[in-house]
Amino acid sequence: MVPTPRPLFKINVDGAVATAAKKAGVGVIVRDELGRVEAAMCRNLNAPLGAIETESMAIEARLLFAKDIDIRDIVVQSDSLILVKALNGTSVPPSAISVVVQGILDLSLSFRKVEFSHVKRQGNRSAHVVAKHALSIVDFIIWIEETPCFLEQALIHDVTSQVFH
Repeated sequence: MVPTPRPLFKINVDGAVATAAKKAGVGVIVRDELGRVEAAMCRNLNAPLGAIETESMAIEARLLFAKDIDIRDIVVQSDSLILVKALNGTSVPPSAISVVVQGILDLSLSFRKVEFSHVKRQGNRSAHVVAKHALSIVDFIIWIEETPCFLEQALIHDVTSQVFH
């Protein structure tokens, strides 16, 4: 008997930085193997972080979120090539994020399957919209099996850009 293949969830992450306000936000979109949104999350970091630090925190938040909602087989997509290369072991992470990268790698051991993949910025639009929304909230918001209205247009763009093929 052949075991049923487990669904592989695609998780897009992005960070947004508001330098003047001295805060950053992260956005997470979880999709099933057909590209349907299963969950989304945004978190205001309320800290003056740079772009690479925010992106690394977004990936860490995504892993924690996936673990919390009991997803164990994932592909993490980020538009930060520096981070993806560091997480795949093909380059050394910048010193500013080396501790966070090690934490992400340690956390990824609690999953059955984790892949880190680079996606161009235009293929990560939905996660960026959610990250920008995080800048306007106090803490965090999670949507399970529902899509916030501010995200609808970006999701349509993702589908028409054939992000899932």
